[in-house]
Amino acid sequence: MSHRIVVVLALLLLIVGGSCGALAKAPTQVSASEIISRIAEGQPVYYEGVAIVGSLNLCALPEARAKSVLSLINCTVADASFNGLTLEKDVILLGTTFGNVSFTGAIFHQPVVFDGAKFLGSASFVDSQFDKDSSFNGVDFRDVDFNYSKFRGYSFFSEAHFLGNASFSDVAFLGTADFSSAKFDKEANFIRSRFDEGVSFSDAFFGGLTRFGLSRFQGLCSFGDVVFAGEANFGLARFSDAAYFSGAQFQDTAIFGLTKFEDIASFQGASFAGDLILKGALISTFLLENGNYGRNARIILNDSNIDRLKVHWSEIGGHLVWDPGAYLALVNNYRNLGWSSDEDDCYYQYRNLNQEHKGLGWSKAIDVLAHLSCGYGVRPSYAVAWSLLTILIFALVFWLGDGIRRSAQPLQGPAETYSIPEHVTFRNAIFFSTMIFLSQGPIDFLPVGRHRYYVILEGIFGWLLLALFLVTLGKVMIR
Repeated sequence: MSHRIVVVLALLLLIVGGSCGALAKAPTQVSASEIISRIAEGQPVYYEGVAIVGSLNLCALPEARAKSVLSLINCTVADASFNGLTLEKDVILLGTTFGNVSFTGAIFHQPVVFDGAKFLGSASFVDSQFDKDSSFNGVDFRDVDFNYSKFRGYSFFSEAHFLGNASFSDVAFLGTADFSSAKFDKEANFIRSRFDEGVSFSDAFFGGLTRFGLSRFQGLCSFGDVVFAGEANFGLARFSDAAYFSGAQFQDTAIFGLTKFEDIASFQGASFAGDLILKGALISTFLLENGNYGRNARIILNDSNIDRLKVHWSEIGGHLVWDPGAYLALVNNYRNLGWSSDEDDCYYQYRNLNQEHKGLGWSKAIDVLAHLSCGYGVRPSYAVAWSLLTILIFALVFWLGDGIRRSAQPLQGPAETYSIPEHVTFRNAIFFSTMIFLSQGPIDFLPVGRHRYYVILEGIFGWLLLALFLVTLGKVMIR
């Protein structure tokens, strides 16, 4: 009997405990009007884990001012409006979930904390003002609009997740901004925004079209290891201080047309699957070493003004779009860096492409000759190769044509009188051709018949090729 009582009591305890647990999990409901009344009376508002029932519309507060602390932690707000409201005390909305909410024109005089909050509907912060620090770390946004807002203190969006479009057009970040590890699934618009004290987008992800056109960056700006899955447009942006894009991945077109980099711009180790457009850019120092480029990726430097570009020609030569000014600017750049090999390679490619764009005529013929003979004055090996080939060809002519004889008494009378009628070996022919090429005719071999004219011709070729080799070698070695 006692055993049965114990079992029944245990079952009752489980049922009661389960019911209490269910009640504990159910959030307490608080009327929105109650919160509005407390704020209107100047009383602080502290709620945690509650559901706000009704529309939390604070726009009708006297003088449109909230003079007390507002703290809603891990709460649920289905609908709220803070439009035009001035909040004079701290605002803590940590972990709170919002449906549709609007902070259009709101002014926050004290720090604001939204860390871990979730915006399930559209959220508007248009023309809002944050006078002190504002924290949106780890916030989940749908479509959110911060256009024309102003952040006077630190602004933190680290690890924030923008599931819809994120609009930050014409925003003034007057303090340091942090978007490190943020994730933008769709379009991110930062057109004409200001970053006055530096900004970090390190390790961020941009899944759609990204726009930073006409934005101004002051202080250290970091886009290190950022992934741009869509087009990244920084056209007409201005970087007054160092810009760090090292390790960034541009999976579509990267547009920096007419962009101004007034300090060091580091793109070391960046990857470009699409075009890198720097048309008309003004660049002080550009670090582009160890980059990775897609097969069809192009680098467009047309009309750009680059004081110092550090990247080896072997990395970019196959991707640079033809523009005479850009190529010549790169030649001067490598000369100023003291990278002679890169200077030669760039100049060689410039002359090659320049020749291809010429029509038939003497100018093109001279270019072809300069190309084949000495690699436009930067390939001494070409002249050496032609010299060896010339020696070999004339040696074969002399040997196969039996055009030279060994001379018994070469300095006494005509050569034919003292020549010995025997065939010379190919080794002798090579020796004879080499000496003629060097304008040092051997006294123990003499040409016969028409081969005497071949000797004159080879001597002329030898003089020209040797002069060309020495001039080209001198140009390369003097540097």
